[in-house]
Amino acid sequence: MGFVKDKRLNFIISVAIGLVVLFYVLSKLQWLFIYFSIALMLAYFFDPLYRYLIHKKIPKVLAIIIVFGIIIALLILTIFFLIPGVINQLNILYKEIPKFIENYQNIILSIEPQLSKFINPVDVEILLKENLSELQRSVLGFSQTIIIYLSNIVSSITFGIVIIPLILFYLMRDMFIFKENLYIYVSKENKKEFKEVLEEIDNIVSGFIRGRIIVCFIVGILIGIGLYFLNLKFALIIGIVSGVFNFIPYLGAIVGVVLALIFALGNPWWSLLMIVVLFVLVNQLEAVYLNPNILGKGLGLHPLTVILSMLICGQLLGILGVLVAVPLTAILKVLFFRYLVQEG
Repeated sequence: MGFVKDKRLNFIISVAIGLVVLFYVLSKLQWLFIYFSIALMLAYFFDPLYRYLIHKKIPKVLAIIIVFGIIIALLILTIFFLIPGVINQLNILYKEIPKFIENYQNIILSIEPQLSKFINPVDVEILLKENLSELQRSVLGFSQTIIIYLSNIVSSITFGIVIIPLILFYLMRDMFIFKENLYIYVSKENKKEFKEVLEEIDNIVSGFIRGRIIVCFIVGILIGIGLYFLNLKFALIIGIVSGVFNFIPYLGAIVGVVLALIFALGNPWWSLLMIVVLFVLVNQLEAVYLNPNILGKGLGLHPLTVILSMLICGQLLGILGVLVAVPLTAILKVLFFRYLVQEG
């Protein structure tokens, strides 16, 4: 029975109540849904390979073992080649934080004469001291927050190493069965429409996740290599950060260029200019070539929609919010278009 007589208003109220309940459940079972979301992303990413192996008459379990073998090989490469380099650069970065603060201080002090022309010199000195003190507190506070956060999630990550492969195994093996079981709860007259909606949502989510991971990987590599040839010390860290944050469209470029410019403080002006040019070129390559050819034009999710959904869901649920933002947005987009726009 509907809440009100107006069909469309009833639909909006139902969706709103559903979202409130969903976010409450997600907040109470956060880590469990994080594990499930990561496993689902892996399942979507490796689904084309899995389907290809099945098409070649390879048994399901053997196909899954092959996929798991590839995942394990990638993890081994990451652990033995990537992580040591990242740890080494983080150690160097930690030692050079005072140097970065000193460079920042010198830049601030260099503009003191100009500021003194418009502001009382005593006020300028107080302002600069407060600014530098705040910077030191922020750096120290950020470092402590990272350490506390990492120590808090160690146990959760350890458990995830066990539970994520288990969830991934059953998702890949029985995904078709899961979908078919959903149809049992739908009446015969609505089954065709329900199947169409589910397939549309599935296409949007799978296409976005698979394409976005590939784009992020390429962008991270290009940024890392580019900064390496520009002789920036922390090219590897910035490349990884740019790639990871690029899952939210354009955020990777913004975070990456800010970090690169901070780490390049004190370098010649042309070095800073080359860093900006690098990020602009990679961003244009992504927009003009990578996104159209890898993500495609038919996903139906505008970058601004993705950004807003990730920011809102991330604010409400943290990491889990970022992971569920795209599937949730895809579901809402399909439902609203079908039951509000088309019927309007």
